[in-house]
Amino acid sequence: MSAKKEDHSPFQHKTREGMRILIIAMTRMGDLFQMAPMVASLRERHKGCRIALVAYREFGEAAAGLALFDELYLVDALALRKMIFDDTVSFRDKIRKVKEMSAKWSGAAVDLLINLTPNRIGAVLGYLVGAREVRGVTLTRDGFRAFLDPAIAYFGQMVQNRLYNDTNLVDLFLRVGQVPPPQRLVLEEKMGAQDSGLLPEGRTWVAVQTGASVEIKRWPEHAFVRMIAHLLSREPDWGVVLIGAGAEEVSRNRRIVAALEDRWSAGRILNLTGQTSVSDLAGVLRRVARLVSNDTGVMHVAAAMGTPVVALSFANLYYHETAPYGEGHVAIQSRRPCAPCGLDAVCLNPLCRQEIDPEWVARLVAALGVGERSGLGGEGSEERLKAQRESLLSFLSESPPGPQILVARSEFDGRHRLLYRPLTRYPMGVEDLFRALYRQIWSMETGALVDWEGQRRILLEDFDPSGLPRSAWEAVRLQALELGGMFREGESLCFSISQALSEGEIGEAGKEALSRTASSLEELDQKIREKGWVAPPLGPVTTLFGIEKEAVAIDDPLRLLEMVESIGKVYRQGVLRVDRLIRLADRWFSENASPVEKREQDVKSKGLRPMAERALHG
Repeated sequence: MSAKKEDHSPFQHKTREGMRILIIAMTRMGDLFQMAPMVASLRERHKGCRIALVAYREFGEAAAGLALFDELYLVDALALRKMIFDDTVSFRDKIRKVKEMSAKWSGAAVDLLINLTPNRIGAVLGYLVGAREVRGVTLTRDGFRAFLDPAIAYFGQMVQNRLYNDTNLVDLFLRVGQVPPPQRLVLEEKMGAQDSGLLPEGRTWVAVQTGASVEIKRWPEHAFVRMIAHLLSREPDWGVVLIGAGAEEVSRNRRIVAALEDRWSAGRILNLTGQTSVSDLAGVLRRVARLVSNDTGVMHVAAAMGTPVVALSFANLYYHETAPYGEGHVAIQSRRPCAPCGLDAVCLNPLCRQEIDPEWVARLVAALGVGERSGLGGEGSEERLKAQRESLLSFLSESPPGPQILVARSEFDGRHRLLYRPLTRYPMGVEDLFRALYRQIWSMETGALVDWEGQRRILLEDFDPSGLPRSAWEAVRLQALELGGMFREGESLCFSISQALSEGEIGEAGKEALSRTASSLEELDQKIREKGWVAPPLGPVTTLFGIEKEAVAIDDPLRLLEMVESIGKVYRQGVLRVDRLIRLADRWFSENASPVEKREQDVKSKGLRPMAERALHG
C-alpha cells in the first residue's frame, strides 16, 4: 500500500537519528489503534528512533501486541483517579505520587514528547516530562492547559461539537504529530506477515466482530445471526470467522454458532473468539476478504492490514471521527435526529441498531465482492475508487438502505485527508453544510488555500441542497454577526488594557478602570459561550475560543502586558473565524439559491447590505 509521495505537512522537519520519542495517550483503546499511521510516519521521518508509549494498564496487552512501540509504561487508571479525587490525600502527597509515577518514563532524556491526552491529568503528566520539544498538550506555569498546536485544541472542541466535525482521529493525530501520512503502516509490516494457519484454504472468508465495550454500541445478537445466515445462503463458497476476546464475547459467539451450525456443512463457520493474540488476529484479518464489525479497535487493526471494513456505528459513536482509516471502507449509521447520542446519554429505545436490516447488510457485503484491498491511496487508486463507488451505487439503487440509514464510503481528498462520503444523495441539513464550511476554515488556518470549487462539487454530489433554504441560514447569520461583534469588543477591551499597562505606573483610578474592564471581559466571555449554545452551528468557534484563551499562560506577573496582548490575539482569531464562516456560507447560498430565493435576495440586498457590512466590519 503506497501513498502519495508529496509532503502534505505544512511544517519543515528536522530529522534526527536515534531520537527518543514519548507519546502520552491515556484515552480509549481505539485511539491507540488510530495512532498507528502517526507512529509509522514518525519512524519514516526519524530513522532509528525509539518510541515509548504511556497508556492505561487495561489496554496494555493490546498496546504490546500492536508492535508499534519500543517501550510501554502502563498507568493504573482506577488507582490514579481514586488518588486524585481522594480528599484524605493532601495536595502535596498527590503531587509527590504523580511525580513518582511519571519518573518511570521521564527519567531518561526525551527528545520529543507528543501528548495526545487533552484532559488536565494528561496536561500535568506532560508538564513533568523534560522534553526538548513538546507537541500536543502541556500545562502552563499557572496551572492551566496549554494546547501547543491548533489541531490539539480542535481535538478538545470537537467532542462538544461533533455534528460539525468530519475530521478522522487519524488525520488529527497526524496533524498533532506534525507528520504527513505514512508511506506504509507499521502494523502491516510488523504484524500479520506470517500466515497463522488458523483459516483453512479453499474458501473466501469474512470476519465478523460482534463485541463492543458496552451493550448499546453492539448490533443485537439476533441481527448477526440473520446477517451471517443470509450471507452464507447467498455465497456457497464463502465462510464466516467469528473473532473477539473476553468471556462475554466468547459466550455470545458460542450462542451464534449454535444457532447456525446445523444449517450448513462443517467448516463454513469458524469461531476463533478468545483464541488469538493481537498478532494472530492481525494475521487472520490479513487473510479475510472483509470485516463486518461494530465500532471497535479490531476494525482499525483490519484497516492496518489492508482489509476493507463494513463498520456498524451505534449510540454515541460517530463514524466521521472513528471509522477506519484508508480508502474503500464502508460505514453505516442512523440518520435519525438523535444520532449519534450525546456522550453521556442513556437511550431506552435504540432505534439506530434496530432499523438496520441484517439481510440487507449481507447483500451489501456480497455486493462489495472480493479481491480489493483498502489502502492509503497512491497510483491507480483513483480508478479503483471510482469503479468501487459505481458498484456500490448500483447496489444501493436496487436495494436502498431505508430513509433513516446512512451509508458512507471512505476516500482521500485532494490534501490526502480522509473523508467519508454518503453513497445516497440525501436532503442537505445544516450540519452537513457547516461540516464542509468548517473543513475549509480549519484548512485555511494550516496555511492551505480554500478549495471552494472542489468542496462545492462534493456537496452537490452528496446532498440535495433544496432541503436547506437560505432562511435556515439567515437566523444563524444574525447570531454570527453578533458573535463577531463580541469578539471585536473583546479585542478592543484588551487593547485598552494594553495601552493602560504600557503607560507605566497606574494610579488608583486607573486600577479601578482596569478592574471594570476585566469584569466586562468576563461578562463578554460568558455571552460568547452562550452564543454557541443558542446557535449550535457557531459552537466550534465559541468552544475553541474558550480553549485557546485558557491556554494563554501567566508565566511571570511582570509580563502581564504580553499576556493581555496574547488574549487580544485570541479574540482576533475569533473575528477571523466568524468572518470566514459568514463569507463562505453567503457564497454557498448565493450560488445555490433557488430562482424564487434569488429574486427575494435581489430585493432585500439593497436595504440589508449596508447594515450587514457595518455590523461585520464595525
